[in-house]
Amino acid sequence: MKIVKRRNRQMTMERILRAMGDVMAERGTEKAGINAVAERAGVNKVLIYRYFGGWNGLLEAYVQRGFFLSMFNEKYLDSVPDNLTPEARSKAWSDYTIQFMNEFRDRKASQELIRWEMSNGETELARRLADFRDQSYKNMVSKLAPNTDFDPIAINSLMTAAVTNLVLTSTQRDHIGDIDLRSDAGWERLEKAIRRIYSSLNTALEVEQTKKAEIA
Repeated sequence: MKIVKRRNRQMTMERILRAMGDVMAERGTEKAGINAVAERAGVNKVLIYRYFGGWNGLLEAYVQRGFFLSMFNEKYLDSVPDNLTPEARSKAWSDYTIQFMNEFRDRKASQELIRWEMSNGETELARRLADFRDQSYKNMVSKLAPNTDFDPIAINSLMTAAVTNLVLTSTQRDHIGDIDLRSDAGWERLEKAIRRIYSSLNTALEVEQTKKAEIA
């Protein structure tokens, strides 16, 4: 009986979180609220307070449980094998960045949430959401790039910021340079560029490590 109750509770929580994404996508984060989420999920709003503690807890759960983007949770990190070769790490980083880009493109609610954070970055909630993502990046870096001499956090931050800007820009503009942001071909060009960047970076780091070893 307890197992059934736990399963039903989990299903209800997921329905609420999905409803929250729908509401944010339609109205934007600023205009979303517990009443609208409860109505969309078909639940009494009392359940939202019981399960999540209120709006802030609901928003944090949305991000932390992978509804914002699937790679921001422990399951994604656990899916990445340990002790990858340099070449395999390069592919894993490329796959991670490309999945980030494609999911962010597809999830309007996530775009709206990032826009909200940009406008409300001084609030405690916005800082907590950003801190959670930052820790997720650090966990990924520690698993894929154990050599900190090359500042992988800075590299990942640059790539993530670039992808975020590209996706948000694509909702306002048709092109960047001669890249068509409204076509699959344009985004395929960007995917290829990401793979080339990480492949070239991997080669450059190997050369630098070899030089250091020779000097030592």
